[in-house]
Amino acid sequence: MNDGYWGNYLTGDIFLIDEHEMWIRRENNADKLGIPQAVQKKFKKFAVKEDRDRLLPFIFANAPVMRFRGHGSYVTMEFNCADWTKPLELVRKWCKANGGPQLGLNIINFAAGEGIETTWENFELDKAFPVNLTMGEN
Repeated sequence: MNDGYWGNYLTGDIFLIDEHEMWIRRENNADKLGIPQAVQKKFKKFAVKEDRDRLLPFIFANAPVMRFRGHGSYVTMEFNCADWTKPLELVRKWCKANGGPQLGLNIINFAAGEGIETTWENFELDKAFPVNLTMGEN
């Protein structure tokens, strides 16, 4: 699986996309995803393509959105939220629609500085737990 998605963890909306930066800048996609107008106005401060690696974390930090990107046998999900509850509900929704039991999940919460690496099967069985990304410990 190599598809990409944007999701809003407050609304539960998920969109299949081509490329994260270009999709969010195109047409009214940022509106559809639920990104506030004040945040959208700041997109122009980021040069197209050149500042992609700064724009995406800015969006995560200022909107209730999550990025999904497939990498073959695993998917990376990134967001920035102090409370894991709503983002993990969106992970479950996405996985129920797209994941098989052995699909690897790499879930990164920039706000907490933590991540979860597991499979969909273990995540669904509540065997997954956040790990500190800087220390590699619980």
